[in-house]
This record gives sequence, structure tokens and C-alpha cells, in this order.
Amino acid sequence: MKPYLMTAFLILSPLTHVPLTNAELLSCEQEQTVCETQCKASSLMSSQDSKNCKAQCLGERTACELKQGKENAGKLAGQAKDASQSVLGKFKAFWHGLTNKQ
Repeated sequence: MKPYLMTAFLILSPLTHVPLTNAELLSCEQEQTVCETQCKASSLMSSQDSKNCKAQCLGERTACELKQGKENAGKLAGQAKDASQSVLGKFKAFWHGLTNKQ
């Protein structure tokens, strides 16, 4: 590799791996697209390095999807618990109304 290319690579390499966006603002798919674009922007990489970079992007997307699934499952579990407590409370009130004569 020519010396000026190595210098350019050493200077630009950290810039291509800087997170450009906040994870809260983008979907997992969009984050993967940004990651893969950063891989393509590093045109000095060999094809094997490019494949490794894209594999890392895919791994990060998988982790993102799992995290979002876990968060959604937690929210749904909370909603189900609230709904069941509401139904149970209504049933208790109905039962007390049936069995207690005033």
C-alpha cells in the first residue's frame, strides 16, 4: 500500500465508525443501512473486511431487534396484567353485589 494511502486510511478510518445517529431516532433497519453505508464508504477495505463489516452490521441489527422485542413484550405483559386486574376487580364487585343483600 502506498504511504499516502496508508496515511489517509489511518486518518479517515475512525471517522467511518463514528455513530452518526442516535439509536432512539432510527429503526433497526435504518441503523443497519447506516452501518452498511459506512462499510461501503471505507472503500480501502478488502472484500473480506467489507464482508466482516457487513456481518457486524447484521449482528448489531439482530441485537437491536431482540432489544425492541424484549421492550415490547414487557409493555404487553404490563397491559395484560392491568387488564386482568381490572376484570378481576369487576368480577369481585359483581360477586359481592350478588351475595350481599343490603
